[in-house]
Amino acid sequence: MRVLEISLQYLAVALIGACVGIGELVSRYQDNPYEAIRNRHAVLYTVINVLASVVALLALNTVNNQDPLGDQNAAHRIGYTLLAGFGAMSILRSSAFTLRSGNNDISIGPSALLQIILSATDRAVDRARATVRAERMAKTMKNLEFSQISTALPQLAFTMMQNVTTEEKLDLANEITRLRDQDMDAAMKSICLGLALSNIVGQSVVDAAVAALRQTQKSGEVPTLTLIPSPSGPVVQAVPPASQK
Repeated sequence: MRVLEISLQYLAVALIGACVGIGELVSRYQDNPYEAIRNRHAVLYTVINVLASVVALLALNTVNNQDPLGDQNAAHRIGYTLLAGFGAMSILRSSAFTLRSGNNDISIGPSALLQIILSATDRAVDRARATVRAERMAKTMKNLEFSQISTALPQLAFTMMQNVTTEEKLDLANEITRLRDQDMDAAMKSICLGLALSNIVGQSVVDAAVAALRQTQKSGEVPTLTLIPSPSGPVVQAVPPASQK
């Protein structure tokens, strides 16, 4: 029974570390978090978080009982589990001091190692998914002119979602403005727009929004939408089709 309790304690603290690590990765890849956490660099990042939590619990048990497997009551086990799980995460993300190099701040401490691994994970995930994302988005946006969808598509996608922030909408509006001013092929602009939008709402939502736009365009009922900037966020004004004027 004692061995089972100890095993459950270490399993619980390992789960805390894993959840924190996975949660951090998921927040960075909202368009397809499952693919992100499957990457081997992401697995390494998660394992480091798990090991940190387990080692912290081992240290707590050793310091307080002089025996890593010493007897504890239920309250102590729960307290040590939470302290080790979340305490280790705080230590990993801390820095002893920060150096200023040009315009960059360089952290010296455990957070520096974690940041290196996280940056490597970002690059690895991006490289693994870049080709797939580009090919899928090219198929999704086929025969769609940038000028026709640059406002309607984001507005429809954001309306389909419920938790898109004003900041995310403004960032995309700025990206659309930048794309509009770029001297590049209209089809490429459409693909870039789709990729930027998928970073916020996900590929599946973009696919669904494009399918809805294609359907309404076939029936000739889709209006022209004009983006009007405002302090509270972009406002879309609908202009009826010529047949309805």
